[in-house]
Amino acid sequence: MGIFTDEFDLAGYVERQAMEIKGLENRDLFRNIIGDMFTQLYQHMYAEYHGLEQRMLAEVKAPAEMPDIMTGLCSRKDYDQTDREFFPMDAADLQQKEIPAADILRHLQAGEGYALFPVFFAGETNELEKLLREKRQFSGTVKSAYSEVAATFELRPCLRYRKQVEALYDVTGQNALPWRSVLTPYLYKFAEVWITSLEGWEDDMPIERVMLDYAEFADRIYEDMVPLWNIRPWQAHTSCYPEPCMDRTSYEHRLYASQLPAGCKYLLAGSAAEVRNVRWQGGEMIITCDRQEAEDWEMLRLYPVKSQEKYGYRVYGNQHDESFARNLVAAFGQRIKTRGEIERFLRSFACMQDLELADMRLRKTAGQPATYSTDAFIDYEFRTGSRAYTLELDFRAKQEDYRNLDVISFLTTSLQHYFPEYTCAGRLV
Repeated sequence: MGIFTDEFDLAGYVERQAMEIKGLENRDLFRNIIGDMFTQLYQHMYAEYHGLEQRMLAEVKAPAEMPDIMTGLCSRKDYDQTDREFFPMDAADLQQKEIPAADILRHLQAGEGYALFPVFFAGETNELEKLLREKRQFSGTVKSAYSEVAATFELRPCLRYRKQVEALYDVTGQNALPWRSVLTPYLYKFAEVWITSLEGWEDDMPIERVMLDYAEFADRIYEDMVPLWNIRPWQAHTSCYPEPCMDRTSYEHRLYASQLPAGCKYLLAGSAAEVRNVRWQGGEMIITCDRQEAEDWEMLRLYPVKSQEKYGYRVYGNQHDESFARNLVAAFGQRIKTRGEIERFLRSFACMQDLELADMRLRKTAGQPATYSTDAFIDYEFRTGSRAYTLELDFRAKQEDYRNLDVISFLTTSLQHYFPEYTCAGRLV
């Protein structure tokens, strides 16, 4: 422990040293001299030391990066529509979906299934993927006001929520921000219920209810669940007449800070204009594009989240601590090379609070890893050779949770960007 750290107790140190002096007069003299003069000197040196430290750290500023993406989950009936932290990824999930009997019968007669609704699987992602690969048929019933008939159902992948995360990749590129992997454990646990057969149903009979028997999975499959995130669509209009650029073909559209209320982050999501640059200046967004007239802009508004749990479910996000070492790596493109740097990188994520890195090793690539890539949609890697080695990381969980492997998958995916020569994989030990 250094003498200029917050843990150092000068008063306690002086008192301990004084008690070692035998003579009472000398002890009192020691307290008066050291307790007065030395304390003032120490406070001056402490302030100067920390001032120097802050000036050094300020030389490497935090790089511009995409805002934190936070995700959660709730039951449809529990969602509070006045919530100012979380919003449905699909607003239609808050409404009871009408099931069109005529469309179902038409698809079934053509030998096709029909997608009914998503369900949430409260288990490990690998177990759900195995169930989906098996294409297991589940029995159930379809009810009308007058009758009830048997039907069969199948669980298939539900990708529409993950597609929304994938769309953020293009949004960050348009806003000239580097991509950060997003932690969305709940999205990998959704499946879509498809009806595959229905006997004795008439076209004019409206469907009132569909009931499934999920067999041994009945206590882990939930209907009417809504995935949430801290993103909400936002619209803004060019605040003043666009200013022509020096190239005489581009124009700068300025959005005043008054249009973008403080406390939130904003991303330009889309426009019919050809956007060439997006930057911030004094709290105002400046968009460079080819349009001479004022434009309406589709934005994404990202709300700050303080809750660690919402609607009975844990909140997950890709937020990380800001540190000099992390800023240095980002600012100068430094590579992570040592075990200590890997540990420091992983510990910087808030989601590591329930995990501990137990070990790591390089081994010949073999078999299917327990983790998956949360950035599988990114296809910028053009290397022709296969990765011969796997960087395998062992994690120890502080408590058992069906989402632990999803968190580890996010961590190994984030680390993968720094080790393109290896396949990064993780496992629980």
